[in-house]
Amino acid sequence: MDKDLDEELYNEYLKGNKEAFEKLYIKYKNKILYFVFNIVKDYQKSEDIVQEVFIYVLKNKLKNGYSFKYYIYLVAKSKALSYLKVENRRNELNHEYFADQDLKLEENILDTITLEETKKEVIDAINMLDDKYKNAVYLVKIGGLSYKETAEILNENIQNIKNFVHRGKNKLRKILIKKGFNEMNKVLKILLIGIVLTAAISGITYGASIIYKKFNTNHNVNINPSYKSTISENTINNLWIGTLDLAWKDLEEKIGKSKIEFDENIEIANELNESKFTKEMLDNNDYEINVERTHTNGYKIETSLNKELNFLETFDNFKDYNFTFGDGKEPIRYFGINNGSPESMNKNIEILFYNKNDFGIKLKTKEGDEIILYRTDDNKDFDEYYNDIKEKSSLYIGTREFREDDELRIPYINLEGMIFYDELYGKEIKESKGLIMYDVIQNVNFSLNERGCNLSSKSTMITEYLGIGNDTKYCYFQDKFIVFMKEEDAQIPYFALKVDNDDILVKKTEEDEYAVQLTDYTMMENSDRYKVSPGEYKFFEDENFEYYYPNQKTKYVNISYKDRETGDYIHMTAEEGLKQGKITIELLDEYGVEYIKKEK
Repeated sequence: MDKDLDEELYNEYLKGNKEAFEKLYIKYKNKILYFVFNIVKDYQKSEDIVQEVFIYVLKNKLKNGYSFKYYIYLVAKSKALSYLKVENRRNELNHEYFADQDLKLEENILDTITLEETKKEVIDAINMLDDKYKNAVYLVKIGGLSYKETAEILNENIQNIKNFVHRGKNKLRKILIKKGFNEMNKVLKILLIGIVLTAAISGITYGASIIYKKFNTNHNVNINPSYKSTISENTINNLWIGTLDLAWKDLEEKIGKSKIEFDENIEIANELNESKFTKEMLDNNDYEINVERTHTNGYKIETSLNKELNFLETFDNFKDYNFTFGDGKEPIRYFGINNGSPESMNKNIEILFYNKNDFGIKLKTKEGDEIILYRTDDNKDFDEYYNDIKEKSSLYIGTREFREDDELRIPYINLEGMIFYDELYGKEIKESKGLIMYDVIQNVNFSLNERGCNLSSKSTMITEYLGIGNDTKYCYFQDKFIVFMKEEDAQIPYFALKVDNDDILVKKTEEDEYAVQLTDYTMMENSDRYKVSPGEYKFFEDENFEYYYPNQKTKYVNISYKDRETGDYIHMTAEEGLKQGKITIELLDEYGVEYIKKEK
């Protein structure tokens, strides 16, 4: 049934129905993202590869005898392997891809089964299966692939796959029986059907959930969606950064609402609606907001924040000392000031308040940004913490200078975090005519050392409409059509042509396949979203001339082309393409890109 639906949608797409392929994209996007991520182990590259996969499938018809599902997995595997080959990491594939399947299945099966009363017992039972059984069960029973397709992907023969699935189900049944379950056949049947249906209908948040858990677990940081988010007593190393707040407020503006609400009460949405953080609190050069319309006329909003801060003076590096942190036993790297440090470092610091184990300081930077450190045992949200700092600082009557005998010790920090806000996935915004939340993702990288700190964060929020409006028109002349030509006021045309097949149509050549495409995003409709700074920018020069854009828009003029060796699609700025010799200045002329030519 699922296979027939895929083929029906794909055939509809071939007939020109754009919405049909959009449904296939929504259904398979996160599945393929999960599949590719577990091969290449790089989330951002996985996203790029997923786009290449769908572009390839759009341009290359399904081969005879292949199901759409099998075909797209094969393309994804090929693209991922090509990336690994380029990165000289092919030998890591089998180990990296399959080594942790047991953990992944255990962590996420909770989100897909429908038996509320037996969740924990079933998860524990599945976790007791050998890896080879779990892998086979996942692809056949959750991924919905055939035994043949699964065998090719796992590099096993078909009979082995059948044996793995059969034995895995039997072992699972025995484990559950030992746990005291009744009607095991019925339980397993409902369990497996529930997994398959949930995976197919939901567009599979499975991959997103696993990627989030991997990043958040590996980097030991909990990302809070809002400045006022309650910090749980059960979590450690909490952080907040305002990129998601910016995306949320931009979406409110785009859909004309003062707040974004859903039929059910969602805590994250409530916190973001109450957020007071705005782009006006940032320097224009440090953040960026890009907005695109999706295929269903929804919104893809990307917000980014980048800071590179340097202290007025570099602090001392205490690498020769074995300091620990809290109750930890391992030595931690620290920086700061001791009695042997140059006095010039003291100007980096302003004392906000000091009460032995409860104190706050401000670190000054060349860029003017302030880094505030607060030592406290209280458990509050970030808004409450900051209000405490302001109140205590206003009441403090001691000296604010860092003096000769004072000492400072700060641990190095290096963190990476990523989170998918699955609570928002698939939720329809009230009074929005069918606009739903699709992907809501946020990541952050932060480091603090004796020189200063680096911070980068990006949030991506994608909304889609449940259906494309009835007034949307798709004028695709992709089968039989008629051409007439006539004078403006004439009653009868002077030329007529009926096109029945492609004999008289211009065929795509190899040069077309590998031709370089250029896009100047600042010239597109709604280009006000690319607010480039004024002032000429020199992007290229040759022996005789220098070439300038009339403003600072170089990163918005991009080229893309298909690599002849790997078949991958390469993307870069036109500036990079000119410097690498991938294009000549004539390509900018061909596409009408505005530039200034100055003789040397």
